Amino acid sequence: MLLMRFEAPAVFSHKRAATTLPAGWYAYCGSAYGPGGIRARLRRHFRRDKTLHWHVDHLTVLAEPIEALAIAQGSECAIAAHLTRTRLFGPALPGFGSSDCTTCPSHLLRWQS
Repeated sequence: MLLMRFEAPAVFSHKRAATTLPAGWYAYCGSAYGPGGIRARLRRHFRRDKTLHWHVDHLTVLAEPIEALAIAQGSECAIAAHLTRTRLFGPALPGFGSSDCTTCPSHLLRWQS
């Protein structure tokens, strides 16, 4: 899980449209099961100079700070569902990071302070 903060509204392209997220704290729930595992995934997320390929790349280049929390055997859907159940977090942007998911409205959650 990535924890990201935007001091100002974050303006970026999502699904070929300009999108703005209000300033605040966000949690992105993702998996790291690809090549290189969690080490490679986190190295990419924390880099500023990268080709913007994944949805979350558009946010990680704007966020300051970025923190990571590794949850062993954690499913991105289970993590997102748990955070939502606490009512401290809610979906930030429909379909963000969950386009291949049939149960989650979003894998990007906004902290509802």
